[in-house]
Amino acid sequence: MASARILVAIALAIGACTPARTVEVPAPPVDKTRLSHEQHAKIPCLDCHQAGAKRPGERDHAPCDTCHRAAFLAAPGPLCDTCHVPITTSPLRAELKPFPSDDAWRTEPSRFSHRSHLDAARMEARVGFHVTCADCHVRDGQLAPPDHATCSRCHAREAIGRPAMDDCAGCHGGAAELRTRSRLIRNDLHFTHDLHRADRRGTPIRCEQCHADSAASTAYGDHAAPRVESCVGCHDDTDRTPPSRRMRICETCHYEKRERLALIAPRNHLPSTERPLDHTIAFRRDHADAARDASRCAACHTQMSGNPNGACDECHQSMRPQDHRITWRELDHGPEAAADRDRCARCHVVEFCTACHEQRPRSHGFAGTFVTDHGPLARTDVRACVTCHQESYCTQSGCHVGVKR
Repeated sequence: MASARILVAIALAIGACTPARTVEVPAPPVDKTRLSHEQHAKIPCLDCHQAGAKRPGERDHAPCDTCHRAAFLAAPGPLCDTCHVPITTSPLRAELKPFPSDDAWRTEPSRFSHRSHLDAARMEARVGFHVTCADCHVRDGQLAPPDHATCSRCHAREAIGRPAMDDCAGCHGGAAELRTRSRLIRNDLHFTHDLHRADRRGTPIRCEQCHADSAASTAYGDHAAPRVESCVGCHDDTDRTPPSRRMRICETCHYEKRERLALIAPRNHLPSTERPLDHTIAFRRDHADAARDASRCAACHTQMSGNPNGACDECHQSMRPQDHRITWRELDHGPEAAADRDRCARCHVVEFCTACHEQRPRSHGFAGTFVTDHGPLARTDVRACVTCHQESYCTQSGCHVGVKR
């Protein structure tokens, strides 16, 4: 029995020391209806991606009908699902899928470096002008993702020569990549670039004010989306954004209001100088319930470890309670300690009280004088006497030297 207990104890100790494993979310499945570039690898890219065409097959299935003519002339079949949504009624009403595909996988990912394209000296030497964000991301006056037509303005052979537009492998190739879904505006979030062209004063909002890390990005994987903290500086500036668009107002970005009595705006939604919404004047006295979640406190109070077992001590060792005023020691702490000693014990050990109370109180005046003056004080509050002195210290026969131990 004893050996079994020892084995159980060892197993529990090992389990406690083992780091928690992160549960990885499985990657979404690949859409099997998408066109397979591996099956078409022997066909030159430009045979399908012809100049001037927005997508392969848009000209009455050309040039795909060169190989798939029989399938196009037959009844609708699996091949149609490559470009069309599932056909439910007439084949003539089958809608086209988005192109390029917007699902989770990039089958022919492009190798693109923002850092290289935003290098003013490099671009000046290659194409004769500086490349700006609008050169690639604005089309017909509207924000739009870059396409081959956009790239061809600089990547024509007469412009820079390499990689030319007919050198598909110069930009595309490699294994399929999973898109970073966290960059997308999804769920109940809404955002529009049109409302962020200029602030309420009419001052233009430059792209790099939000996309500050783009200039250093060398690949798709390190091109991060703007952080929420970058929105706060503008959205909490009355000169730039109306009060109705404050970050603490959920409807600014969310379709549904998420604010609840016990839920406040996350810290990264608030200016660094602003306290959370529930930090009212009374919060210092009434914060015990909120402080039970020590990790929430540690998000702003960086001196705290976030450990709920020591969170109170970490804060109260450096900050006195609000009622510990200048008169606390001489006048107020006695009744409070008598009413709730457990409260004192949250911060102070027994030796702390003893070390102070073994000293002569200030109310006792100078040595030798209090013997004749203590009578009225003792009659008013004899409990103050027995705090330090034993009950037998004062007798009918007179005063006896002795302190309560």
